[in-house]
Amino acid sequence: MVEINKTKRKKRRGIRTAFLTLLFVMLLFIQSVYASGPIPVSYYYEEVCASCDGTKEFFELYNRAVSSEDKKLFQTKISTYNVFMDSCRVLYEEEKQKLDIPAGTSLPVLIIGDQWISGHDAMEAQVREILLSLAESGKYDMEKKSETEVGNGIGSTNSKTELTEGFEAKTDQAFWDELIKKIRNSNEPAVLLFSTNGCDDCETVKQWFSQNENSCYVLEYNIIEKECLNELKSVFKAYGVPEEEQKVPAVFIGEQYLIGKEAIPMLADMIEEEKDANKFLLKKLEIAVNSQGSDSDEDHLNIWTLAAAGLLAGFNPCSISMLLMLLSLLLSEKASVWKNGLLYLLGKYAAYISIGFVIFATASQISNQTMEQIGNIMNLLMGILFAIAAAFYAADAVRVYRQDYGNIKTQLPVGLRRMNHNLIKKVSFAGGIMQPLMILVLGIVISFGEFFCTGQIYMASITYLLKDQVKAAIIPFFVYATAMSVPAVIMILLIQRTRNTDAVSDFMFRHLGLIKIFNAGLFALFAVYFLLF
Repeated sequence: MVEINKTKRKKRRGIRTAFLTLLFVMLLFIQSVYASGPIPVSYYYEEVCASCDGTKEFFELYNRAVSSEDKKLFQTKISTYNVFMDSCRVLYEEEKQKLDIPAGTSLPVLIIGDQWISGHDAMEAQVREILLSLAESGKYDMEKKSETEVGNGIGSTNSKTELTEGFEAKTDQAFWDELIKKIRNSNEPAVLLFSTNGCDDCETVKQWFSQNENSCYVLEYNIIEKECLNELKSVFKAYGVPEEEQKVPAVFIGEQYLIGKEAIPMLADMIEEEKDANKFLLKKLEIAVNSQGSDSDEDHLNIWTLAAAGLLAGFNPCSISMLLMLLSLLLSEKASVWKNGLLYLLGKYAAYISIGFVIFATASQISNQTMEQIGNIMNLLMGILFAIAAAFYAADAVRVYRQDYGNIKTQLPVGLRRMNHNLIKKVSFAGGIMQPLMILVLGIVISFGEFFCTGQIYMASITYLLKDQVKAAIIPFFVYATAMSVPAVIMILLIQRTRNTDAVSDFMFRHLGLIKIFNAGLFALFAVYFLLF
């Protein structure tokens, strides 16, 4: 009876401790809600001029409206965002939706906490009053220091600019038709120049062209006109201009682009060196026209391509043989096939996503102009490599049907197979509470080891994404890894129910030739894509 009472007291103490801990956490959460740091101040504007600085006007009016004494009463975090850049515009669209900012509201817009102001005059009149009222509300933590953050800004605006609904550029077919016709009729290298009023850099570049007017045919467009601004965004996209470089003056000739007046020393050499400049410029403009509204279709194509490649990789004999060996040993040790099998897959899942994202992110650092210069050579090289891979898989399919298994080439090297087998045996026989964690780590380690075999399709898929200039790379890699895991999950379920691996082994053995043929076909498609598109 005494032992029972002690047990009950321990349980009550445990419940009381848990309750007090939960209460403490809730209090911390409530405090964080009502004291959420310095007052956030976000200034949204639209500017594309390289030599303009319009955040200057905002900070001047802010310092006029808010005195030094006022600033001692509250702390702020000021961020500025140029909505000409898509990433900043997305943020602004989210804020508009969250705060119910009416469509057609003129920029610049200042958002302070959950209140907003449009236009410089209104900002100067209201910013102090809003900041003081928020400081008195006690909602923000006034002990933190003021901070200023500039979010991807390129200068500022000196007047209100109306932001059109929807931040995807819309094409004006008449604009493109006229532009393309002029380029086709030109006997000189055509140069596409985008500029704007009041831009010193633009005037400098235009002056250079006026002094060298006999060397090229300049087509200048002023982005003050809304259609020209929209089309400039489309051309930026076609040339793959990084977001931080998207400003005027912007010069496009052949397959190259130059931004700002600093580009002037390179103009003469570019015009002289660009052979077939008009041909390549027309090709880029065709991409600009066709890209409008087609992103979703291209994304769907990429997703389906990656899903199919991942599913095929999931049937790779190298990968399946490792899984079957692990599950067979787990069965002999009477360990959970389902739980441990999923942990093993989770490790592989994380490893493949990480590998793909790191490779893609590293390769994406190569500048677009560098890729343009080596693009044809890379396409030829990758096409040849994929064609060779297709030939190897096709030859292996023939060997399988001839039952010449000893000469199969597309498999893991003997040394790697032996190392993976030893790792699987050690983890399977380890037992104990650490075994699940060891199996999770095993999945990661085996992924790197078998990458020499299964990674062929993965690398082909990553190269396909790079060629197609996919932006949100992490999503395709999740799609690929998920599709790759589907066959393994089905096999784990089957082995969990039957308690043996014979059915899965027989299935893989009977269809090994077909798997090799599918691999050959996939690599052949990749080869055709890189050589012809």
